[in-house]
Amino acid sequence: MKLLLIAVVISIHTTGFLTTAKAKCDPMYDGGRGGPGGANVKAGWSFNSRTNHCETVMYRSRCPPPQNCFLTKEQCEENCDPLVLEMLKQIQ
Repeated sequence: MKLLLIAVVISIHTTGFLTTAKAKCDPMYDGGRGGPGGANVKAGWSFNSRTNHCETVMYRSRCPPPQNCFLTKEQCEENCDPLVLEMLKQIQ
């Protein structure tokens, strides 16, 4: 039964049926460029509502989740990815 549910969620996700993200996951984070040559920046993750996927972004000092910036891809997906949110909802 769980496999069937996962298959349904994946098919809905790949058809583009879930095309909008939560407001807190939009817009995509733009943390800046840092110093010369991109110095003093770190890699983080931000949800892109146009592609419905988490993508890498650069940030300088902080990576605040309320501004759609996460330290790991897993944190980004758990908070913003519609496929992951739907699966977590079904598990609970």
